[in-house]
Amino acid sequence: MSPTLEFPVFIERGRDATVERAALAAGYTPLQSRVLAGRVFDVADGQIGRAVQPASIDLDGPETLPDITVAATLIADAVVNDRPIAIVTDHDADGATSHAILRLALERMGARPDRVSGFLSHRMIEGYGVSDALVDRMLLELQPSTCIVTADQGSADEARIFRLRQYGHDVVVTDHHGIPVEGPPQSANAVVNPVRTDSQFPDKAIAGCHTALLVMAAVREELIRRGRDASLLPRVSDLMDFCAVGTIADASCLGQSRNNRLIVQRGLRIMNTRPRPCWNALRRLIGKSGHWVSADIAFQVATRINARGRLTDAMLGVEFLCATDDEEAFRLVEQLDENNRERRTIEKALTMVATAVARQAVDAGRSGLCLWLGEDAHPGVHGITASRMVEKFGRPTICLSPMHGNPMIATGSIRTTPTFHVLEALESIRKSHPNLLISAGGHRGAGGLKIQRSNIDALADAWDRCVTAWYGDAPPGPVLLVDGQLDAPCLEHVRELSALEPFGRGFESAVFWARWQVAEARSIGDGSHLKLKLFSNGCATDGVWFSAMEPGGDPPLRAGQVARLAFSVDENVYRGTSRLQVVIRGMDARMDGS
Repeated sequence: MSPTLEFPVFIERGRDATVERAALAAGYTPLQSRVLAGRVFDVADGQIGRAVQPASIDLDGPETLPDITVAATLIADAVVNDRPIAIVTDHDADGATSHAILRLALERMGARPDRVSGFLSHRMIEGYGVSDALVDRMLLELQPSTCIVTADQGSADEARIFRLRQYGHDVVVTDHHGIPVEGPPQSANAVVNPVRTDSQFPDKAIAGCHTALLVMAAVREELIRRGRDASLLPRVSDLMDFCAVGTIADASCLGQSRNNRLIVQRGLRIMNTRPRPCWNALRRLIGKSGHWVSADIAFQVATRINARGRLTDAMLGVEFLCATDDEEAFRLVEQLDENNRERRTIEKALTMVATAVARQAVDAGRSGLCLWLGEDAHPGVHGITASRMVEKFGRPTICLSPMHGNPMIATGSIRTTPTFHVLEALESIRKSHPNLLISAGGHRGAGGLKIQRSNIDALADAWDRCVTAWYGDAPPGPVLLVDGQLDAPCLEHVRELSALEPFGRGFESAVFWARWQVAEARSIGDGSHLKLKLFSNGCATDGVWFSAMEPGGDPPLRAGQVARLAFSVDENVYRGTSRLQVVIRGMDARMDGS
């Protein structure tokens, strides 16, 4: 087996020398300045601090979003006139947090709870977006003349929105996904989307939940303009904790987007200082002490909400977020946790299948991976399986399996490398093969599609050509960006780096490399993780490598070995004592320790 299929090549991040000097001049430590120089660009003089910790003035308001006035007026009319309102969102964490934001904001603004209904698409039965199956269910349950507000979906659903309008309903689309070539849905009363070609909103990287939050901020202003007492209308900024979860869960950029950084920082502050029952319940479930950080949102909150949406009815995730007492929230989070354990079991099995198929494709010279996962594959875990293949093989990946209820159609999830644009690739395939895809959509980093199973081979060829054309003479492969060498990590480094929070896409947590001698390596947990004792420059350090191997498989490291390892630094607190722990992120494909 070629080691390059298992281990990445380390590539040191490019660093902006001007930013590094500016950070040092602003009082950041040398390590902090090094990390910032690889993530922050085009910073005006004296503004490095604002790039890391934005101020309230950096948050863009809703006024430049397209159709914002129409949307705010229509929703405000519905609230004032006691008109039925339906919230319609995607089933993932961005959709669930959008749903919670809309529901709580509407109730605070005076909408009666019995006049507000909610719909989340069922991943297995109804698929993505405002699908025909979802509209069928809505038309059975909606009250006459409902004001429908979507979030995190709707921009590519003209035909279904037309159906809803034909039945006398109004539709306000709030979304952040790419607009199809034919433009935003013409049948919608309003389409509020920052990525519309006519949008003047300066930040195209915000999540669906952020768009929903801005719409409700505009509704609040409209109600105040009509005479409502501003002091009796809570600001929607109180809902930024939900927006922080959706922003991180949807892998929105935290580097170039000051909006996203500020939302996540303010959201974490709410979670840590004014926690809702949902955050108390999750803290109790996982036994967490200390402050919530961005990694907790990604790996503790979002994973559980997403697991529910991947496997079954996603509404329970919304109910968890909106729970009004700690015991109710704990009961709900226990169910989410059970779903997450089930998701892990399914994911482990699918990852093994996908890895075998992907190796065959790579050996055959494929640059883009289009993987059929089998007749019994669970479509709800496509996306995370595709992400695992991107991590392992460094290639944009589509994972496919039979559509629930219609096995002659395949559904697929797409995940990609940092430099490859999913939506642009899908549009290219649409142009070159206009009848190949039944439907497709997404944004820069992810997407989904439907296709006749008889066309999968044609899709695989088209996808491979598209990826090959994108990368040219530099074929993709697994790489790991590192922030240079760090031979003597210590707890102070952990504290220096934590001051740069939040971390996420576009502002990734720092990863360093060092040449380590392995003194001890033993498997722990289910046999897929390694507990390590490492030596570098005469200093001993504890380490852990999660998912280092298949359970019971051969470990990639053994006592006595010398290797170049990439790692992040972490603080391990046990019985009140803090110790440094390095978390191994990968071993250099060269594997010779040089």
